[in-house]
Amino acid sequence: MQTSGVPPSDPGRYVLQKTPPGFRREDTHALTRQRRGVQSVLGSRRIDFAVLLIVVLMVAALALPAIQATREASRRTECENNLRFIAAGLRWYSDTCKVFPYGCIGNNKLPPEKRWSWYCFIADFTYPYGEPLIDITKPWDAPDLRPLKLRTALRSPDDQAKEVPLYPIPYIRCPNGPNLSHSDGQPYTTYVGMAGVGDDAPTLPSGHPRAGVWAYERQTRTSALAGISQTILLIETAHENGCWLAGAKSTVRGADNGISAIPPLAGLRRAGQFGGLHPGGCQAAFVDAHVNVINENIDPTVFQSLCTPSWQ
Repeated sequence: MQTSGVPPSDPGRYVLQKTPPGFRREDTHALTRQRRGVQSVLGSRRIDFAVLLIVVLMVAALALPAIQATREASRRTECENNLRFIAAGLRWYSDTCKVFPYGCIGNNKLPPEKRWSWYCFIADFTYPYGEPLIDITKPWDAPDLRPLKLRTALRSPDDQAKEVPLYPIPYIRCPNGPNLSHSDGQPYTTYVGMAGVGDDAPTLPSGHPRAGVWAYERQTRTSALAGISQTILLIETAHENGCWLAGAKSTVRGADNGISAIPPLAGLRRAGQFGGLHPGGCQAAFVDAHVNVINENIDPTVFQSLCTPSWQ
């Protein structure tokens, strides 16, 4: 037996240990130094890792706003292109037919919200689409019309038109918009036609000072419009969105004239009647098919003037 690690002057604290043959006191000191070296290395590595983690978090915090700004710029550009495509299709339609389409299509005995939207009938003017196989005498959401079909413009190898499930043109929703759909899977749109000023604007006749380009039962002649670069044709909204197939407010609406519960100054903000999809305002397509951002702080009178054309 051998004593170790206890000074001989304190025999009462001796601890008896078995020492392996050939094991020396110097070996104990070497193991202690080695253990302390390992602990020192591990502590240093922990500090290095903590510093690295702090640096990474700081870089991420600095980069996040730039990433978000880049993502928003990309989405704003995509939204702008969507509006431009639809506006160009409507211009092609109006150049061909000399009028803009009805805001609602179908049986006039049905309320506007049950009629079909103008989207169904301008698709071929945006890209090769086909013919929606629908019955416009019935409500757009009639269960007996489901499943809806589309006779495509692309033909099969035996030169027969193909019938596929009805799908919308690919430009009807802002990438920042709500991803909503009707019970049959038909998506909601975030772009609506501007009908003028007031809730009753879609029912006003051409030439009325509050009437816009769109109306439920009226087609606007292109020759009757002046100042087309200053007249809104389409505008984006995150408020009361509806299915792209539906008429009335889902796809055509008038701007608030201050009488309703939504004050004009809130009309372009997130809780307002239009906008709410991009910071700072909303995008609108004008009758000449150019797209511009309307500042959310625009004067209500100026905004209302953009909602109505100069009739001639």
